[in-house]
Amino acid sequence: MNAPLHRQIVLDIAEHLELEEFAECCSFLAEFVARDWITLQCAADGAQHLAEAAGFVAAYGPDAVQRTMAEAFTPAPALPSDYAARLVRDWELADPRDRWRWTGEAPPLAPAEPVKEPPYRTPQATTDAFFWVARNEPGRLRAWLENHPRDAAYLHKLWKEKTHAVAAA
Repeated sequence: MNAPLHRQIVLDIAEHLELEEFAECCSFLAEFVARDWITLQCAADGAQHLAEAAGFVAAYGPDAVQRTMAEAFTPAPALPSDYAARLVRDWELADPRDRWRWTGEAPPLAPAEPVKEPPYRTPQATTDAFFWVARNEPGRLRAWLENHPRDAAYLHKLWKEKTHAVAAA
């Protein structure tokens, strides 16, 4: 009782199919086989029945239908066992920072860290010379400080501290 109804549904579907859509139907059936929902024999028989009912065998020939089915049911080629290693190697060869691992060339030099200069500190000898000039040759003090521009602010601070200490005493 269900056979005529089933055949009518298949024919209704088959009227509107193109060969590319038939290939997609075969791919769905192949996915069902891969998930162990149906057997390969059942899927192949269903695809063949659909091809005959849709008129693909008459329109395109049995070879084209069988080729379409074979392409859908042929499993994808397995990846080689060293696929991940090959992939990493190809990535590293493409990157100039890692290419040396495979080519034998010298590794690239790491960018040099910027040299951090320590903050400037007035040498004790300069401080001593400042106080000597201030005590013994005060007329030369302005010219002496112009020759020591990096030290002038620090020496001025020391001078104020010393004069305040002397005034307080």
